[in-house]
Amino acid sequence: AVFPDGPTEFCDGGSVDLFVNGADSYVWSTGETNSVITVSTSGLYSVTGTDANGCSTESSDIEVTVYDNPVPTVTPNGPTEFCDGDSVLLTASNAVDYLWSTGATSQSITIFATGNYSVSVVDTNGCEGTSAPISIEVFVNPTPTITLSGPAEFCDGDSVVLTASGATSYAWSNGDTTQAIVVITSGDYSVEVTDENGCMGESDDVTITVYQNPVPEITASDTVVC
Repeated sequence: AVFPDGPTEFCDGGSVDLFVNGADSYVWSTGETNSVITVSTSGLYSVTGTDANGCSTESSDIEVTVYDNPVPTVTPNGPTEFCDGDSVLLTASNAVDYLWSTGATSQSITIFATGNYSVSVVDTNGCEGTSAPISIEVFVNPTPTITLSGPAEFCDGDSVVLTASGATSYAWSNGDTTQAIVVITSGDYSVEVTDENGCMGESDDVTITVYQNPVPEITASDTVVC
């Protein structure tokens, strides 16, 4: 008979030793002639033993099953490039157990940060496999600034030009959509910009104060004189 020294069902990459005794020489179904062979592929294995008298006996078959290791995939529920503040859900293909490169053990994880993410899984046969990494890039939102061409306080009739730092598009608090605006009235002004990645950011307020010009009055003590 053929005796295994361990389980005859295992995952790819494993093996089992099959051994036999009770004869003087052996020929396995694989062609090997040792009393012990190492098996790492699925199949039926048997051995023919011959004693000192030249009598031969063939053993019954022993079956070895080698399971393929799983090849998990990771599926995002949206773009893998997005702006800070957004996220993407990564879901692993079906398995029994999961271990993400982040340490999470759920089938799906939510990602907020740039990085390469992969998952190792265990299937119903107890076999393990690791997915290819998926790259996530999170863009930093722009932080626009406003530059003034002159003082933020001036007299009625003057003006100041407010210029936003470079971006793709602009939306000022007064409704203008150009990079620079001319301001002639008091108020708080800010700008929301969109950069080349489609990310948005809003500036701090700039306060503009426009003073009214004085209206002088002339007073006379007597409007009739000689």
